[in-house]
Amino acid sequence: MRTGLILILLMLLPFFANAQSSMQRQMQASNAMFRQQNQMFMQQQQQQRDMARSLNNIQSREDKLANEERKLQKLQKKSAEQETKLKAKQEDLKNLENNSGENNSDLEKNIEKSKKYIIKSEEKVNKSKSDIEKSSTKIQDLQNQIQSEKIKKEELTKKHEEEKRLKEEEAKKEKEKKEKK
Repeated sequence: MRTGLILILLMLLPFFANAQSSMQRQMQASNAMFRQQNQMFMQQQQQQRDMARSLNNIQSREDKLANEERKLQKLQKKSAEQETKLKAKQEDLKNLENNSGENNSDLEKNIEKSKKYIIKSEEKVNKSKSDIEKSSTKIQDLQNQIQSEKIKKEELTKKHEEEKRLKEEEAKKEKEKKEKK
């Protein structure tokens, strides 16, 4: 009886070993699939973070651009006012010089004051023009950066969509393989 039992066990041993190795292969395949899914999920999360960062960069640059455009408008308005004052002062100076036929010390003092004021006003106008130029350059740089960020965002979107499509195709192939087995 013992020998019969031993013989039966020996005969069934290859079936148990085969079943065990088959289970191990299934577990390994299952683990590989879970690893792959986990990796895909992590890539998806990274892409979503990249997209969010890109949108945030675009928004912040657009805000900076809007602020810089407001600043430019203020500078242009200020420059126009300074130029108007300068022209008025230059007209006053011409009138004073035309009326300086008599040697009046008060008149000469007014002429000197007007000349000094005109020089200062010209410096202010030149500074305003320089500030306007700097602001315009900064606006152009911000616009270029926004364009660049938008292009990067579009590339990320295309890449994300392509990877999504590839994952769907891969999932279909995997499903077909399972159905064939």
